[in-house]
Amino acid sequence: MTIPRFIAYPLFVLPWLFGLAGIVWLLVLRFPPSGTVEFDVPFDGRSAWVDPFLPSERVTPPGEQEGGWRGQRIMGDPVYASVRIPGAYDEVGISVEFKPVRQPLIELGVQRTSDPMSYEFSPIWFAPLNDGEWVNAASADRVGYIRSGSPSSLLSTADSEQMLAWHASATMPLLNDPPATGQKTTRLSLRGAHDFWAVPASGTIAFAFEFQDANRSRGGNAIIVRVMRDGEEIRSDAVGAGGSRDATMGRVFTKEVRIEHAKPGVYRIQVIMDDDVFIRSISTPCAHWVVGPRLVFGDLVGYSTSTPPGIAWSNSRHLVLETFHNEGLQRVTFGSSGATLSRTHEQATLERTDVGSAPQALVAPKGDVRIVGDGWFAFSVDAFFAPEPRRVTVNTDPVREGAKAVLTPYVRPQPLGDGWYRAAIRVSLDPAFDRVRMALSAPGISSHSGSVDIRRVTLSYARPSMTGRTWFRVIRQEIVNAWRRVRT
Repeated sequence: MTIPRFIAYPLFVLPWLFGLAGIVWLLVLRFPPSGTVEFDVPFDGRSAWVDPFLPSERVTPPGEQEGGWRGQRIMGDPVYASVRIPGAYDEVGISVEFKPVRQPLIELGVQRTSDPMSYEFSPIWFAPLNDGEWVNAASADRVGYIRSGSPSSLLSTADSEQMLAWHASATMPLLNDPPATGQKTTRLSLRGAHDFWAVPASGTIAFAFEFQDANRSRGGNAIIVRVMRDGEEIRSDAVGAGGSRDATMGRVFTKEVRIEHAKPGVYRIQVIMDDDVFIRSISTPCAHWVVGPRLVFGDLVGYSTSTPPGIAWSNSRHLVLETFHNEGLQRVTFGSSGATLSRTHEQATLERTDVGSAPQALVAPKGDVRIVGDGWFAFSVDAFFAPEPRRVTVNTDPVREGAKAVLTPYVRPQPLGDGWYRAAIRVSLDPAFDRVRMALSAPGISSHSGSVDIRRVTLSYARPSMTGRTWFRVIRQEIVNAWRRVRT
């Protein structure tokens, strides 16, 4: 039997046409002419583009949840998800449909580099600012929220007394103290990395830090000291500590930081180092200098026969305390408030009950405690100043604390009804990445017995529209990425 030509030709050609159409569809999907592609993903664990949040002990299994909705419930902090990138794209918009339950603050972030700690977070939920008493406002190049009836100029003032900050920097106060009357040395024991903030004394910033490596057997520990003004790095130095196989404590050595002809302002001195390295003393002619928001009082085991109490003055209203040694179990007081550390590796909160912003005394009788506050710490009340507004934390109540402005890029999420909201962030991508880690942070969620429900995520990838030059760049990057995958 002979098949007629008008039937045979279509039967022969159609499979090739379908195959070609499939290839074209895949090419358009991988290389969209517009440079944009979007994936609307129900968060039920079945998507090839985004994995469920982990670790499993902080979340429920994705899928059908109590209440009849589909998605995943978050009950611990933080949680992480891996997102597959469909090609070499420059940025991604992430939209999340979520429901907060007894959780006042949520942040969403993306890993910026291969460093597992390099997450760039953006605010997506802060319950107090969803109150109608707060109005979105802008002043100069600052954006945020002001109390109804307050002037928007509060956002651009250098006065931090009535302002809070959340993922934003305030206008820098142009401060400069008179000539120093002499060098003052503060004996203390600070463990690990700290940020110091100082005001020039007659145009000079000068600090002498005494360091000691308490665990040289691990090998060399690098200490990096960076000096910045208004976010711009002025100087960066590095010094080695340890480097010996000797298990005994290393010698105490001094590192000096000095900036002459310093312009008026606030200078930030970042000391970046391992927790095995201690600061034993700080000498400076600067009259005003503070540390924060992290303060770690270390012990003096192997260095002294006794450990003095950790004492500082702070304008913080909310502190989180934690100790990692039995020797650090104690009652810590802050003004008229107190909290007892009764277990190691377990956080305790300590909050001020007074009204006002004057610094209060913080006393840890045994030292050996890590403290994270929303303000700043000084080792004498006369040295205290506030270099920036206090930070927004999960326990912040702006109205009760007397704040009239909150400096932040936070945008109120879109209400979807029944307690659900939609929030979106946009972040840049490294085109060399095939995957990126996404993190959701809900601080204090366990202590609040709260949860964050996630039911949908939308991923919108973008790069320039496809031109001859763009084609070449994208194809080259795709080949490089493919070759790297093969080699690894």
